[in-house]
Amino acid sequence: MRLLIITQYFPPEMGAPQARLYELARRLQNMGHKISVLTALPNYPTGRIFKEYRHRLRVTEAMDGIKVVRTCLYPSKSGKTLPRLLSYLSFGIMSVLLGIWGLGRQDVVLIESPPLFLAPFALLVSKIIRGKAVMMVSDIWPDIIIRMGHASEKSLSVRAMLWLEKYAYNHSYAVALTNPGACSQIRERFANLRNITVISNGVDTKMFRPEFRNGELRSELGAGPDDFIVGYCGLHGLAQGLEVILDAALKLKDRADIRFVMIGDGPTKEELVQKAKEMKLPNVMFCDRRPKSEMPEVVASLDVGLIPLSARFPGTMPSKVYEAMASGTPPIVAKGCEAEALVTQFEAGLCYEPGDADEMATAILTLADNQSLSQQMRDNCRRVSERFDRDLIAERTERMLAAVHEGKPLPEVGW
Repeated sequence: MRLLIITQYFPPEMGAPQARLYELARRLQNMGHKISVLTALPNYPTGRIFKEYRHRLRVTEAMDGIKVVRTCLYPSKSGKTLPRLLSYLSFGIMSVLLGIWGLGRQDVVLIESPPLFLAPFALLVSKIIRGKAVMMVSDIWPDIIIRMGHASEKSLSVRAMLWLEKYAYNHSYAVALTNPGACSQIRERFANLRNITVISNGVDTKMFRPEFRNGELRSELGAGPDDFIVGYCGLHGLAQGLEVILDAALKLKDRADIRFVMIGDGPTKEELVQKAKEMKLPNVMFCDRRPKSEMPEVVASLDVGLIPLSARFPGTMPSKVYEAMASGTPPIVAKGCEAEALVTQFEAGLCYEPGDADEMATAILTLADNQSLSQQMRDNCRRVSERFDRDLIAERTERMLAAVHEGKPLPEVGW
């Protein structure tokens, strides 16, 4: 099978979509399929083209046997609407004008969303190269934008995105979401869609393991042997609502044994660092983002992994949950997303109401002061993570893509 993946985000960038798509592509390639990727010149999350790719319109390279075609775009890490829209549209346009040359005919085209603005351009590419389009929806736009409070349902931009969403789904052979809750949400809104399925996110359970817990690294993060490290690793962005972490740290500042570590980069990091200084928080450390190779040790060395969101996002499954669980690090997740049901059902973590620093602080204290509960959740986390091993997910995805290619009914997907 010849598969083309179209995405604005791909390694060497770091992030959930990048890791998810690369790991899936690599496994499908190893299964004997011919995989190509059409993506942008790497620039995320800094908003600057990576040094080795600058001043180039188009780059073709191979990654583990995968053909990767990169096109130029207008890069931006701004939280403002216009610069981000220009970034999305510029890649969409360039993917058509510069990206398709040399790709050849494809059997299936997997289109990553968000950004939703890529959809019409990617669908055009799929028509040109005669591949069946599958929308791979990580976050449901514009629903998530409305819930974040960044736009009104009556605004022109949201109405345009709602039309674009409907257009993208109706012109795709199938729509794949990351969890059953998101599938239910789309089925309720688009009753006419026949092919709705799940391509779950997941984790390499051989890469992320509890055994990688490292005392020396914990010391580098400012923790003593008996200290309790509460960590956030990932994008410092608007959807994460990271201010609540600082507010929780303020409430726990008299607990000298509880340390907060925030690792990563993004558009809100400078504001968060400044706010922490103004709040005079001695228990919070900010760290630069680390290479992917270092993250297994980092996550396993935490006592709690924070998975915050700025609001309730039904149908959203934060990918950081899987890495935390595989590392035996109990997550504290925002209520209202699909992770709430998962950690609650399997007693593999705790939950807090988005924006509620009191509830987050209480959850942290519950685990910090109850070692037996914390250890029980660590054990449960590891067992649950095995349900989401990337090898299993790749096998399920291969069966689904083969059904699309052959025009057969989509197989049932366990989750």
